[in-house]
Amino acid sequence: MIQQALAEIGPWFWFVAGLVLLIGEVVIPAAFLVWFGIAALIIGTLTLTGFADVAWWPWQAQLVAFAILSFVMVFVGRKVFPTSRAATEPTELNLPLNRWIGSEATLQEPIVDGAGRVKLGDTTWRVLGPDAEIGTRVRVLEVKDSALVVERI
Repeated sequence: MIQQALAEIGPWFWFVAGLVLLIGEVVIPAAFLVWFGIAALIIGTLTLTGFADVAWWPWQAQLVAFAILSFVMVFVGRKVFPTSRAATEPTELNLPLNRWIGSEATLQEPIVDGAGRVKLGDTTWRVLGPDAEIGTRVRVLEVKDSALVVERI
């Protein structure tokens, strides 16, 4: 029964499989299923255009051609349409404290032994810098270990 179903694989099977894979790409966006969907549509088109009449294009050959074409499509697709940036590139999303570099503020807590607190925006942040009293104006120079490095103004 399964062999009979496989023997009757035709172009419509590939078109349905390709559309299901493309819909799966829309539902689960990963930029990966699209290449398998396109490969299935190509195999369906080849099967419909005349390859179906030759003896060397049974379901086994179609599956092998689909596997090879899928591999090629994924490889070429990833080269032509890269999906992610290099892992070493930091993004601003992952470095929220960088937005305060260059800002000036007044100390909310004194800097004692190199650590204190300053209010920027609606949050108080830990700061590192030379010892200073409450109310001292400081400028943010950089971010280090989730704290703002400051200098006196």
